[in-house]
Amino acid sequence: MTSSAKSVPRRPYGSKFKNSRLPSDLPIIGLGCSSFSTFFWTEQEQKEMMISSSSSDWTPEGMDRSHPQVQEWIATIRYAVEECGITLLDTAPWYGHGTSEVIIGWAMEEMLSTITSSDNDKKDTTTKAIQRSDLVINTKVGRYEADPQKQFDFSKQATLQSVERSIRRMNCGYIDVLQLHDSEFAPSLDVLLQETIPAMIECRTKGYCKALGMTGYPLQTQFQILQRTREVLGDDDVWDQSLTYGHYNLVNQSLFTKPLSSPDNNNQQYESFAAYCEQHSLGLMAAAPLNMGLLTNNPLPAWHPASDELKAACRTAAATMEEVDIATIAIVYALANPQVPCTVLGMKNVAQVATSQKLALRFRNQNENDNPKERLKQVLTPDEYKAWQAVMDPIHGPFATVWKNGTNVWDGVLEATKFWQQVEGQDQEEWHWE
Repeated sequence: MTSSAKSVPRRPYGSKFKNSRLPSDLPIIGLGCSSFSTFFWTEQEQKEMMISSSSSDWTPEGMDRSHPQVQEWIATIRYAVEECGITLLDTAPWYGHGTSEVIIGWAMEEMLSTITSSDNDKKDTTTKAIQRSDLVINTKVGRYEADPQKQFDFSKQATLQSVERSIRRMNCGYIDVLQLHDSEFAPSLDVLLQETIPAMIECRTKGYCKALGMTGYPLQTQFQILQRTREVLGDDDVWDQSLTYGHYNLVNQSLFTKPLSSPDNNNQQYESFAAYCEQHSLGLMAAAPLNMGLLTNNPLPAWHPASDELKAACRTAAATMEEVDIATIAIVYALANPQVPCTVLGMKNVAQVATSQKLALRFRNQNENDNPKERLKQVLTPDEYKAWQAVMDPIHGPFATVWKNGTNVWDGVLEATKFWQQVEGQDQEEWHWE
């Protein structure tokens, strides 16, 4: 696949983090495929999407491929890859409980189909517009069903079965990075160390995936699992990547600013989680530059874990921008830092992809060695830059109070604890580091 004038810029990745199992480079923006989902659909809407409306059980494989919504999702993936050079697809079995992976599989069938061209002076030649190696497809294990009783399963058997199912659904042959999904929700650290992680290592050894990664909101929990894996398994070469979310955006930069320390006898300390990743050859990626909708003008879903104080601060920030769109500034801000090679953003249709593409193209001829703040001055319009300065004012800006009080984040471990308290007959051990 060749780059075009419409292709978003790319940054070094595996080469930057000195990890040969990771792709050598990535587009600066990745397609978050959680939007290809029926999460909030009614039962009737789901039934109408099925090939056979007489079926009592909804399954992602049973979706009607000709349904307008399905076709729009497929078109979105194809537009991102073929027209914008956004070749990283981030998905999970949890996204739509399989819908996202199935949609990717159908898009893969179309993109990888052969094209036959003929010439009067030459024999017919068959080529593929997109090669599998042009794409980076990441998916996850550990979180699956809507039913709280079946939502998380970190067992070895479930992990192996999930990987095989994901490859089959996506028609992708292999997974580029297999990620441990929302690790803070694991019922115990032991199940991760004794079942999930060994199963993931087995998948990499067998060639089902090229690299292993981790996701989750609390940076301290990711740090804990990374450290304990090294200690218990005696292997410093297990993990290849970390995907964080909500920790690098306008209101929260803790990915680079919050020190980490282990409470064990070694008491190892690191300047930040980003610094830890670089030191241990872990490819870093960041998602949710809009902080799961906080940094937009859209209504928030009821499940959003942010405090009322943080929600109010973000509403104030959006209101103070007047003619400037806070989402535009939030996305550009996230893309401006070359220490985050790829930012994953959920985009549900072609229009959203096209908007993000235009923002990413602002960085096409920028010097990556410039300070991120200096780069912002170059890529934002004068009105956008003025609005950004006002929002980021540490004394008078809308985030000043939440920064001072430390309420610009939420407690991811507490969210996991509350989940397990509501699941009858199941408990979560108190295993997380403070």
